[in-house]
Amino acid sequence: MEYKRGTIVLVNFNPQKIPEEISKVRPAIIISDTDLNDILDLVSVVALTTNLIDDALPLRIRINKKDLLLQDSDAMCEQLRSISKSRITKVLSTLNEEELKLIEFGIKEMLGL
Repeated sequence: MEYKRGTIVLVNFNPQKIPEEISKVRPAIIISDTDLNDILDLVSVVALTTNLIDDALPLRIRINKKDLLLQDSDAMCEQLRSISKSRITKVLSTLNEEELKLIEFGIKEMLGL
C-alpha cells in the first residue's frame, strides 16, 4: 500500500485509552509527508466523523462523500494522531488540493503555527 499525503484511509483506532481520544474503525486522512511515510513505520492522520458540525472552520473541514467514502464527513483537525501503518486497512479516496489546503490550515491553527 502507498501512504500518500491527502489519501483517505480506513483506520482501526481501537483500543481507546481515554474518552477524549478518537476510537473505533473510521476514515482518516494521511497528512504526513509522503516521502517520510515511505521511511517511517508511522503515519500522521486526521480522523473523520459523520457527526457533522456546520461552520466550524478551522477545526472542522467538510469532506463530501466520494469513491469509497460513503458519507459526508468532517475532518477533525483537533484529532491529529500518529499511528502504525498496521492500523490502516484500505484506501477509500483522495482529497483534492483545496481540501488538503483547508486541512493544513486547520492543523496550523490548532497547533498555533
